[in-house]
Amino acid sequence: MILALLIIPIWLEERRISDHLKTILKTIAIGVCIIFCMTFPIHTTGGFIFDLRQVAIWIGGLYGGAFSAIFLSIVTVIYRIIIGGTEGIIVTMIITAIQVIICFFFYQKFQTYLSVKNRIVTITLLSVGTTILTIAFSGIWIVDEYQLSHIISTYFPAQPLAAFLGAYITETIQKHSELRRRIIRAEKMEVVGHLAASISHEVRNPLTVSRGFMQLLLQSERMNYKDKQYIQIAIEEIDRAEAIITDYLTFAKPAPEHVEKLNVKTEIERVIDILRPLANMNSIEIQASLAPFAVKGERPKFQQCLLNVMKNAIEAMPHGGILRINVSIDKDYVLIHISDTGIGMTKEQIERLGEPYFTTKGTKGTGLGMMVVYRIVETMKGDLFIHSEVGHGTDVYMYFPSYYKSDIEKSSKRHQFEQVSY
Repeated sequence: MILALLIIPIWLEERRISDHLKTILKTIAIGVCIIFCMTFPIHTTGGFIFDLRQVAIWIGGLYGGAFSAIFLSIVTVIYRIIIGGTEGIIVTMIITAIQVIICFFFYQKFQTYLSVKNRIVTITLLSVGTTILTIAFSGIWIVDEYQLSHIISTYFPAQPLAAFLGAYITETIQKHSELRRRIIRAEKMEVVGHLAASISHEVRNPLTVSRGFMQLLLQSERMNYKDKQYIQIAIEEIDRAEAIITDYLTFAKPAPEHVEKLNVKTEIERVIDILRPLANMNSIEIQASLAPFAVKGERPKFQQCLLNVMKNAIEAMPHGGILRINVSIDKDYVLIHISDTGIGMTKEQIERLGEPYFTTKGTKGTGLGMMVVYRIVETMKGDLFIHSEVGHGTDVYMYFPSYYKSDIEKSSKRHQFEQVSY
């Protein structure tokens, strides 16, 4: 179990391979772990053997997905048939089928909506359930009370304990892996921030002068229509460069200069008004469920943060769709949930969001928009989580500390069913 859950993931962390291939290799490692567990079991009469294979299936299926659960169940059943024992094979097939069904339908909720603590507790409780079922089925064929009591006293505590330790090890490795990615990203961001702060002002000054002279040329009566067109294009490109520099400056100096109380509902409504023409042009319906909670921040930067996220959502729906914005309270934080029904993203793309120059828009994007979003959320002492599936849209969860604690106390009951925990 330790080989599959600890050593292999740590070894894979240092390898530059896709997450999909890592999941496959981890699943194979857990499959090997199951074979070892079943090769060295606790033997009883009547063809029964007891081991920790169910723990491996729970962890592999709930962390790896439906493919992992099906693969591990096939390995378990085939190897159990090779070992022999009719009654034991029947019990194995029934329990394994139950595990696969639960993993298949519960995987998404397990990964998306459960906290680390709840995931560990869930795997432990599921292991307790299958342990009880296994002992109950075994009691049908095992009539020796001493042997049955021996199974209960050893197998019953061993499996849930192994499940708890296995889930804890898995979560700890994932936590350190995520922390490592954040440190690498923070180092990249720091370098970009220093560069942006040092060159942005120097670049902006000559651009401003160039734009001014082009505007003067544009007003000249001596210019023909074609020349004016070229000058207008040049001005538009200078404006585009100015916008990119502004993004860099926002990233390089994100600290709020004029902190004030912001009404989340009012600010979102303003951003929606700005984006409504773009949404209408793309046949996108905007559905908003807003509440007037307050946060602390700088108005222009908060609006820019919302604008970048919502604009990305609209551009992710080129053939129309629905943009939903919901505001609620989650513990001590105001939660802004923005979701779309667009093209979605892969896990690898989500992990790279916020990196300089990384964009999912091809030549149409610069990658600076989400980079600025992450930095603004960070400076407002908030948190940002993204969940997305290719072809099923994207959900963005932004958490900001509430301005008034009384907001939470007054609205906790009214919003208790809207909470999303991570």
